[in-house]
Amino acid sequence: MILDPLIGGIAMGCIYSLIALGYNMLIRAMNLLHFAQGEVMMVGALSGVTLVSALHVPYLVAIPLIMVLCAALSLALDAFAYRPIRRRNVPVINLIIATLGVSIVLSNGAILVWGAEPIRYPTIYGSGALMLGPVRLPPQFLAPLLVGGGLMVALQLFFTRSLVGIAMRAAAQDRETARLMGIDIDRTIQYTFAISGAMGGAAGALLGPIIFASFNMGEVIGIKAFVAATLGGLGSMPGAMVGGIVFGVIETFAALFISSGYKDALGYGVMIAILLVAPSGLFGRRVRA
Repeated sequence: MILDPLIGGIAMGCIYSLIALGYNMLIRAMNLLHFAQGEVMMVGALSGVTLVSALHVPYLVAIPLIMVLCAALSLALDAFAYRPIRRRNVPVINLIIATLGVSIVLSNGAILVWGAEPIRYPTIYGSGALMLGPVRLPPQFLAPLLVGGGLMVALQLFFTRSLVGIAMRAAAQDRETARLMGIDIDRTIQYTFAISGAMGGAAGALLGPIIFASFNMGEVIGIKAFVAATLGGLGSMPGAMVGGIVFGVIETFAALFISSGYKDALGYGVMIAILLVAPSGLFGRRVRA
């Protein structure tokens, strides 16, 4: 049935969307392409193994703990790696290069802590599929759909309804005017790093039980999430959500009808085709120069 792989594609797309949101938040706030976002997700996935397997924390309790951990990690990266560079008023390309260095440091740090071999999560879900009418839903896709979808809705409400979220949007749109209006720009940047880290951690916690968690998972998944962000439109929050889901569905159907070996290439090919028609992505937001 078409509905079964469609649900699976949407579930994987929700995970890509969470990481893509982290990319786009930092692009909006700082014009910064954070190449270490995938590694923040990787730390979340491996931390989940430790919490669930070693410390026997219930999985649904572990997810918010992982989000807090990855938010703290992202704040630490900003405080000790990015902020000192920003204060020197260097070109943004220097910061982007720094994020590449941070991604390598996080990967190697993960090897020291968890080892180089992939780690399997303990059995969290039952083996039987959930039947929702005619739709067969594998249980491992339930958390990405519910938790991932819920987080995206909550984040959208945060940016549109809360004073902090509105201040963050104002600072991202026009930093100097926002500063004149009394908005603390440094504080909004810290909020941005914290939320992007939390979204990456949630993605890792949701992805870990589906695939093996490993030190190098952030590279592949991070690239896919960046493709999703580009597909939706760099800097666009709705674009990150839609782009992730679209990429997840394309990837799933490519594996189903063509070959699992070509699913990544087809997804990237579709992205290139869409960008040829809409160079700014599906939502067409242009990142300021």
